Amino acid sequence: MKICCEHKPEEHHVVELCHQVIHYPSEDYMCVCEGLVAGGNVCASCGHSAGDHGRERICRPNDGAFCPCRSS
Repeated sequence: MKICCEHKPEEHHVVELCHQVIHYPSEDYMCVCEGLVAGGNVCASCGHSAGDHGRERICRPNDGAFCPCRSS
């Protein structure tokens, strides 16, 4: 795994992230779904297309701090 921060490798977790953009009248933002795409063509967690999800490795430090580290 490529080193992207000072955290330990075991603090990096592989998740299915939804890359769909949510549109509101005043802003756009990414869907925050980290759910599993369970069967079929739709994510069971957010309802978006399974094709909008991608596997990424993100860092969740044990101390609870935010870490921007992520990689595909």
